[in-house]
Amino acid sequence: MFIKAEKLEQVAACVTLEPLESGDARYVDISKGRDTKELKRLQRHLQNADARQNRYAQIAFTGHRGCGKSTELLKLEHNLSDRFTCLHLYVDNNLVRDCDYTDLILWLVDSLVRRFAEWNMPLDTGLVDDVVGWFAEKTLEEVKSVKSELTVEAEARGEAKTGFYWLSLKLLARVKSALVGSVDRRKVIRQTLQSYSSDLISRVNLLLDNAQQTLETHGKNPDLLIVQDNLDRLPVDIGRRLFFDNGDLLKSLHAHVIYTVPIAMVLAPWNIDRVFAHTFTMQMVKTHDSEDHEFAPGMEALVNLVAQRVSVESIFASVEEVRYLARMSGGSVRDLMRLVDYAQLSALVDEKTRIDHASAQDAVKKLRLDFERLLIPATVYYPLLAQVHQTKSDGLSSDPHAKPEEVKAAREFFSQLFFNGSVLEYNGEKIWYDVHPAIWEITEFKNACHRHTAAAR
Repeated sequence: MFIKAEKLEQVAACVTLEPLESGDARYVDISKGRDTKELKRLQRHLQNADARQNRYAQIAFTGHRGCGKSTELLKLEHNLSDRFTCLHLYVDNNLVRDCDYTDLILWLVDSLVRRFAEWNMPLDTGLVDDVVGWFAEKTLEEVKSVKSELTVEAEARGEAKTGFYWLSLKLLARVKSALVGSVDRRKVIRQTLQSYSSDLISRVNLLLDNAQQTLETHGKNPDLLIVQDNLDRLPVDIGRRLFFDNGDLLKSLHAHVIYTVPIAMVLAPWNIDRVFAHTFTMQMVKTHDSEDHEFAPGMEALVNLVAQRVSVESIFASVEEVRYLARMSGGSVRDLMRLVDYAQLSALVDEKTRIDHASAQDAVKKLRLDFERLLIPATVYYPLLAQVHQTKSDGLSSDPHAKPEEVKAAREFFSQLFFNGSVLEYNGEKIWYDVHPAIWEITEFKNACHRHTAAAR
């Protein structure tokens, strides 16, 4: 049970950053602050899909890290629970910086088999054993001895032959352990599975087909919705390999699937729309519009986010401190929670009973210093950031004589700023960009803005 913070010492526990399950008391509808109907479009598109007619929704879902994608996806799953059976998956922490499509499929099989058993709707045991056996034969040495070893271990613990497909689950665990345990072994396993990609997809689809049949047998809708979360953490080069080199394989699964995609993948020259026909982007909450005027619905949404977690009257000297932190978050839910956390710590260190403006400023300073360490060398980053801030565009050179390699380098540089959160994307009548407000306070950035203004006169 969530209890709103009434004292400064309670704030840290109330501004944690985990995704919120449906029904969580901390949830606030901030859709008006985004100034877009993208989530409604996503829900409607899913409702148009139909497993019985082999019309599977294969969706790329993107947005900046920290904008609340996971929370909104969990809410979407709840809203559609009478229409879909949902499986929400997270990439293993050991693979979050280096993930391959074979990893995703292996983890999918493991989760699918375990979850259906937990729901008392076990999948066909022979089919499960066949698919898992295939994985084991392709990735493990001396499979027979491994099975014998697992059987002996299980018998010693009194676990043998209890529950559904117990040996298959242990084999899957062994394969997963080999993947995350050694980088060299991981490469070998991936290369082996990739050489059998068609066979891999075919066998997994048989299991997914059986999942649909099992749902119908138990009087449920056969539409299985798999949400593959936290892929937005992948570095650009890994994301490019996963979604562009192997996107067609990801789209060939017999299930409705939502893949969270790194925000940089929406940019040219890659543009995830070239791979996934249906792409949805969750924009940042707008604290201001492209003319730098305050966007009231966005500010109200962010203030409400804080007020849902802490008693504003008890924790802050005034609501203006909340508004200040909301403005300086750039509309990032994650950064807003970080700023409130930084501010409460600053206030406690100074032996205050509330977060005053000095504490709020100290919190912004800490976030600013985080960016300063990130944006090195200053002479490279700040001129482009100043141009983005003042034009609300990508800030890249429009030189018609630019060489292809120069254009490519500029695009990759901009995508890096997207990835690290220095540049944020907003929506409205058109897409526009701006620099994270915490960077506005950096002296080198201010100087770059002055030089850009002078050069434009």
